[in-house]
Amino acid sequence: MIALDRIKKIGERWFLTEPLLFAVYCSHEFVENNAIDVPMRTGNMKVEFSPKVLDKFADDVLTEYLKVEMFRILLKHPYQRQPPFAVKSLLTCASNITIADVYDVSREVKKQMSGTELKLPRGLCFEEYYNLLKQKSMPAGGSAGEPQQTDGGTGQGEDEQGENGGGNNGQDGESGGGGASSNSQGGSGGNGGANKSGKGGQSHADRDTQVSELWDEDEAACCDINGFIEVAQASNTWGTIPGKLQGLIKASMKVDMDYRKMLSLFKTSVISSRRHLTRMRPNRRSGFDAMGSRYELSTNLLIAVDVSGSVTDKSLEFFFSVINRLFKYGIEKLDVLQFDAAIQGEIEPFKKARRTVKILGRGGTWFQPAADYYCEHPEYDGLIYFTDGYAPPPVFNTKRPIDVLWVLCSKQSYEANGEWIRKMKRNRVTYIPRSE
Repeated sequence: MIALDRIKKIGERWFLTEPLLFAVYCSHEFVENNAIDVPMRTGNMKVEFSPKVLDKFADDVLTEYLKVEMFRILLKHPYQRQPPFAVKSLLTCASNITIADVYDVSREVKKQMSGTELKLPRGLCFEEYYNLLKQKSMPAGGSAGEPQQTDGGTGQGEDEQGENGGGNNGQDGESGGGGASSNSQGGSGGNGGANKSGKGGQSHADRDTQVSELWDEDEAACCDINGFIEVAQASNTWGTIPGKLQGLIKASMKVDMDYRKMLSLFKTSVISSRRHLTRMRPNRRSGFDAMGSRYELSTNLLIAVDVSGSVTDKSLEFFFSVINRLFKYGIEKLDVLQFDAAIQGEIEPFKKARRTVKILGRGGTWFQPAADYYCEHPEYDGLIYFTDGYAPPPVFNTKRPIDVLWVLCSKQSYEANGEWIRKMKRNRVTYIPRSE
């Protein structure tokens, strides 16, 4: 029987026995992909599977692999909660550990789930496990996202060095939580402890990267998944999902404030409509006897990033990650200024997402210079402050309508400064949850 037919048989059984898993199963398209070296992976509302890998497994093992991917979706690992500039192989490991912590994964499947062999604290969330793995992968004095060469730890290697599989990273690699790959260039670190390429020339790190390669922020997918969870809660139709995993799935629905939605709404509120007459479109009243109208939508936003000493490097990393995401909302151009007590450097136009930005300043904080620049340049449709909020309120000296959004770096900053921001006319405020 071909792999897709075997998967469909599992789905048919779930219709009666696993209502929640069946709902998730039906929400994703199943796509054959023989180019991947992992049994299956999720993302972009689809489940990709490799027949050449699945053909080696018995039906019970295939069922277990499919369950694990459904659990990832229910926890929204492929669609939400991803740290900025995340290392894909570490995301996979963190997801594996989170699932194995609350679900008794079968031995045959668990030995293929990198990171689960590590002796890490239990009961942590996905983000906390990711941060632990990231810390383990960085030498003293290293920084996130920089190429590093480190010694690998212990793991479940499948090379000639046996189960401990330590070794050195390949060039430009980033070390993982449980070992390092020595034969990959530019790849992510080996999180399963394999220090040489495995079957088909793929190290554990390469395979871990493949698992989370499709993961990306998707608010619509999260809403759909939350809907399935709400039905399971209301009707108590969890199937065989254990209580601990149910609790983790429920907890994934609790988001203090969705700053992404606030950013999207802000972009919509400042979008400007520009009317152009055209012969290619008929007039609504008189047809082609008169020229019709065409509207071109454009948004010109000014981004003010607080680079004062009170804003941590981690917060700045989050800020620029969020700025990069704005391009997914249809923004074509952003002007970014850095400020502390004054504007630092030149205003920098962003026309696409960037991986690195040079940070200036690091002095005291004063919001007024950025506010003055915004008021003096009417070509901007709106202003977004990225800051911790600890400074006197600015004054917007202009008679034209303004639109200002404040994105604060934490819930603590929001609770301390949100009230005075909301008191200013046409100013809105949100924050980035620190758990991200």
